[in-house]
Amino acid sequence: MKIKLLLAALAVAGLAVSSAVAAPPEGKGKPRTGDGCKPKITVVLKGTLVSASTTSLSMNVTGANRWGRVYKDAVANVTLDTKTKVRGGGMKSVADLVAKLKAGDRVLVQARVCKDELKDPVTTKPALTATKVIGHPAKAEQEDDD
Repeated sequence: MKIKLLLAALAVAGLAVSSAVAAPPEGKGKPRTGDGCKPKITVVLKGTLVSASTTSLSMNVTGANRWGRVYKDAVANVTLDTKTKVRGGGMKSVADLVAKLKAGDRVLVQARVCKDELKDPVTTKPALTATKVIGHPAKAEQEDDD
């Protein structure tokens, strides 16, 4: 009986030591925010276009996923780069987006951020770099026939 108790105690102690050793020491390992952080969280924003250029776009955000709710009901500025995919209405590049869309058109933006940057988004909203932008003309207003 004492041997079983001793073996159980050694097994528990071994697990505790292995988990303590597994975590990298402070300052080592991959960064969780800032430069060098690999973004893993996708922020999806839906709204209307305010303005667009070849390097950025501004949009009024009317809807967002869980991670993008801090941008909702505000104007969000999103950076565009050469890796940004642009789709909708025959668009294939950022230049097409600037040429075809105008203020008030519908856009959906997907961007990736590091999770730790979203921990306190009230004080600082993380900068967004779009991975994908989908744009469509504004919906035509329907007239009521009386």
